[in-house]
Amino acid sequence: MSAKICHKCGAKCCTYFCFQIDKPEDVDEFEDIRWYLCHNGVSVHIDEGEWFISIMNRCNMLEENGQCRDYANRPLICRKYDLQNCDHSPGGYGYEEEFKSPEELEEYARRTLGAKFDMTRSRKRAGLAKKAQSSAVKAK
Repeated sequence: MSAKICHKCGAKCCTYFCFQIDKPEDVDEFEDIRWYLCHNGVSVHIDEGEWFISIMNRCNMLEENGQCRDYANRPLICRKYDLQNCDHSPGGYGYEEEFKSPEELEEYARRTLGAKFDMTRSRKRAGLAKKAQSSAVKAK
């Protein structure tokens, strides 16, 4: 990794982490991902048909000047990072889809699952509300 490039972007690659997640197949799985998106600094994207979650969280080893505090002992994933994949490289990521809010994911789920999404979700929510109400009555 070239130090000149890292200084230009402020080491963006050290301010988040991203990993693959399972593609949601049903309402419950979409709801899990919707919950992720209710948190600050979280986005989800689809790249080449695969689903990923990205979490904005600055590395504890990153100095204010964009340099690694423990460069000689940095993790292997940092050592393998390639300038070809650098966040400073020109052009966007070209994701098929990117979701930054629960609402964006809901819209996608409706397109993907159709009317089944809202019907199933409403039925499940009603069932959980009834269960919670029943538990509250038993607790009294």
